[in-house]
Amino acid sequence: MRRRWPLGLAALAGLAALFPLLSLPVLFLTLVGVLSLPGRAQAGAGKTRALVALAVIGSGVSLVRFVVEVAMPGIVRGGREAGEQRAVSWLRDVLFAQDAMRKAGWIDPDHDGIGSAALLSELCGGPPLRGQSEHDDPVLTCGELVPTPLGLAARRGGYLFAVCLPQLDGRWSGQAGPGLDEEAAERQFVAYAWPDAGARFEHAFYLDQDENIQIAPLPRGATLDCGSARGGVGRLEWAPWRGKRPRPGPLPGDSAAHAP
Repeated sequence: MRRRWPLGLAALAGLAALFPLLSLPVLFLTLVGVLSLPGRAQAGAGKTRALVALAVIGSGVSLVRFVVEVAMPGIVRGGREAGEQRAVSWLRDVLFAQDAMRKAGWIDPDHDGIGSAALLSELCGGPPLRGQSEHDDPVLTCGELVPTPLGLAARRGGYLFAVCLPQLDGRWSGQAGPGLDEEAAERQFVAYAWPDAGARFEHAFYLDQDENIQIAPLPRGATLDCGSARGGVGRLEWAPWRGKRPRPGPLPGDSAAHAP
């Protein structure tokens, strides 16, 4: 039995070369085998050493395959998922900032005490665009703002973020202007997150006023528009992010008279 272990070790190493998930335990056993090698003068030492050498080669091949095919893709996938999680977290920050501005009525053209949703630049402390008073501190810390087809967007962690509001003609826009439907904006907004140019993320996200978070695969080179959440450009296949359900109840700051 003691003479058969080198053959068994070599066979395990060959199996591990085919199935890289076995590489780590087989590598450990191979190390034990190398430490257990008999002296050159012992009977049968040459055959034992040859079989252990084969085991070392098989274990090495298995380890390389494990790193290339399992470990590295897992690291990349984990980093991508962490980046996407951060994107969703920042979309939630946008939601909380919108809630705060809505309750405070910072943007309230009809003076009914319920604020309209803010555009991204307004959340980030930019100059007032719709008649509201200027505030010393931004509601949201956004970092760099860059122009995009959806309007100004915040660039953070490999993603771009923008906010779109309903228009009087039924469309959506991330720009301030006379076409913005302030009454509808008291009840609706959409915040988008999509991969920045060169980032290796694969999904776009959107979040609305009810914390309805949706995810969709975004092909490389594909673009969004402000109506993408409602079947706009590209007709992305949106689905609830991790089964997330919208939050129930009235919107923050609603009064009984305005609750749906």
